[in-house]
Amino acid sequence: MNKQVETRTMHHRAETMGKSKSVLRMAGIATCALLLVACQTKKEITGSVPDDYRLRHPITLQQSARTIDIPVGMHSEDLTPASRSAIAGFARDFLQERAAVIQIMVPSGAYNESSAQYVAKKVRSHLMRQGVAHGRIDMIPYSAVDASDAPIRLAYPRVEAKTLTCGTHPDDIANDSTNRTHFDFGCSTQQNLAAMVANPQDLIQPRGWDARDSSRRSIVNEKYRNGEPTWSEDLGSDIGASSEVK
Repeated sequence: MNKQVETRTMHHRAETMGKSKSVLRMAGIATCALLLVACQTKKEITGSVPDDYRLRHPITLQQSARTIDIPVGMHSEDLTPASRSAIAGFARDFLQERAAVIQIMVPSGAYNESSAQYVAKKVRSHLMRQGVAHGRIDMIPYSAVDASDAPIRLAYPRVEAKTLTCGTHPDDIANDSTNRTHFDFGCSTQQNLAAMVANPQDLIQPRGWDARDSSRRSIVNEKYRNGEPTWSEDLGSDIGASSEVK
């Protein structure tokens, strides 16, 4: 009898230990599952917050006006060499940016009004000599009452790439323990990129490829095979002489 009782007791203990191990195993699995869910939840919440400086400081295209002033004296009768140079550069930029029209704004009501009207005709003629068509030049007055030296203003509309103002810190960086970049991070990079873009329209849609010069490519390839210089002759003899030195 004693042996049977001991045997039953041992079986009961084994079953109890087996059930305890199963309960502990299930508890461990549940704990791991909770930890995984917590990790996934934390990752999802953290990833939903944008931390890209390109989103905080986006480059946008804005309409603006390019202007220059042409000084006019009380008795001016012609453009100065400096004014001619400034007008030529302005016309070159106008043609390069493919703007619609140049406005010649003549002061009205100023003491030098008569001189400004006469010089404005010189300005129009100089613009046309720079390649600006007559139909793309408008001459309009602007109010300059009692001004003694009101200038002639040239203007044309243009599109500029701009960003938000840099140097803003809406949050206290010292109390931020998230180890993330501050709000102003990357603003200067975006501003420099916007300033360097030659044609802001390229930020929206790139321009198409120009047709290749097949004849020029054949000439260059032939010279390369023959071991001859491949640069253009109009670059000057100094470049060719220095490149041939070995």
